[in-house]
Amino acid sequence: MLTDQIDKKALKLLKSYSGVSQLYARSKNPLRPYQQRWIDEFGITSDEEFAYLKEHGLAFDLVDMKHDEAVQKCFEYVKQCKKSQITDLFLSSFATERPDLRSDFAAYAIMQTMPEHRFANSNVPNFCHICSGSDVCIDMDMTDWNAERFKYGSIGPLKVPFIIQFHLAQHLRCAHQTPTSEDFRIFNAILDVLRSAEATAKPKDLHKDLKKISGFKATNDQWKRLLEALGVAGILETEQHKGYLTHYTNPGLAPSKTSSSNWAYPVDFWTGADGVNRKALEFWFGAYPEVLLE
Repeated sequence: MLTDQIDKKALKLLKSYSGVSQLYARSKNPLRPYQQRWIDEFGITSDEEFAYLKEHGLAFDLVDMKHDEAVQKCFEYVKQCKKSQITDLFLSSFATERPDLRSDFAAYAIMQTMPEHRFANSNVPNFCHICSGSDVCIDMDMTDWNAERFKYGSIGPLKVPFIIQFHLAQHLRCAHQTPTSEDFRIFNAILDVLRSAEATAKPKDLHKDLKKISGFKATNDQWKRLLEALGVAGILETEQHKGYLTHYTNPGLAPSKTSSSNWAYPVDFWTGADGVNRKALEFWFGAYPEVLLE
């Protein structure tokens, strides 16, 4: 089923869905005070509401999946994806204010270099030393992952095969969208902000100028995830810290610029002095004459 128009009621329910709240609510043990506080603050999705979400293709039953199956699905799905469809949806997300349309771009970018592999034990029990995925994911809450797609517009901090395969599967359900002149204008304006950033500017320093772009309505989390996705795609990288277009880095072992940083690798290390990687930009968007490559 290809999805285009999203039911407004279902979307509102999805954005209020909290996987943590649902997890606590399923607990057979008495809730601890902090667990009850979480439920009180973020609420619980009722069975009726969950059924409505499922009816509109936005919710999924909890399932278990093994690491090797997740990796297999990643490669199965990515072969069905077309780069042009990935980039068409990415670009079409700006004027439509549909962050979900660009949410699978980073997952596809990771697959440019993620190696096919089987679960391999690391120094941390039950975590793969290649991808940091667990041997098996119990009760995968794909509804929670889907809520992130629609709220934030990209894959979150945990970039393991379980989540990557989900993003790719959802991309294959998306109806085709053709970028408009307004989409290109907004994207070029974003690139202009990146290119004109001061040499010492860090990703967090770009918010002020990004907010000035006419027609680009994004929350703090959305523009942050956008910059992180451009880093994953190699467009915002450094000489020492490469994106996944050319170099695979185990997401669970990727370094951070500081111990307190909450930015994803590799954009965490990016500054204005690093600029925009033209080769990566051309790889992803060179087929669009409307995108200003430099």
